[in-house]
Amino acid sequence: MKIVKIIFLVLMLTFSLVNFSQEVKFKKGDILIDGTPWIKYQDCGTFDSTCSLLNNQKEELVFIKTISIQGEEPRTPSNPQGTLSYYEIVFVGQKMKIEMQNRQKTIVQAIYNSKAINEDGTLNPDKVDRLVEKYGTPFSDRLNRSNTSPNTIIINNNQTPQRSGLNINLGR
Repeated sequence: MKIVKIIFLVLMLTFSLVNFSQEVKFKKGDILIDGTPWIKYQDCGTFDSTCSLLNNQKEELVFIKTISIQGEEPRTPSNPQGTLSYYEIVFVGQKMKIEMQNRQKTIVQAIYNSKAINEDGTLNPDKVDRLVEKYGTPFSDRLNRSNTSPNTIIINNNQTPQRSGLNINLGR
């Protein structure tokens, strides 16, 4: 009896998750959400390094660019070059951007769910601000912070016995 209840619970959870998930499809220049056309796209694909989301007047609203930097992540058997890969999502005309490591479909779904694009095909500045606040630019912030931090050099001249010259210890 206990196993039947567990199986029933698992089935109910599975059906509830399937019913609430959205299906995002890129089809013939249109982005379909649950089969309904939402906005248009250009150059979005597995091998494209850029992607543009357009309104019905073919005006660019969102520009998505793939960024790959070698040597910024730990080297592992699955990532021997230590490549950091992420997407930079620019909201055109708003001078705002976010960064995510998700797939393009997941990024489009996040933009759709946030309602950052209005029904008339314009960007909603308040919703874009919320997206920027939520996701931010963690990768470029980390890269900029690590590139601009100065190295500390400690010069210690209090040695016994006193030696002539300059003694420098790095990384103490």
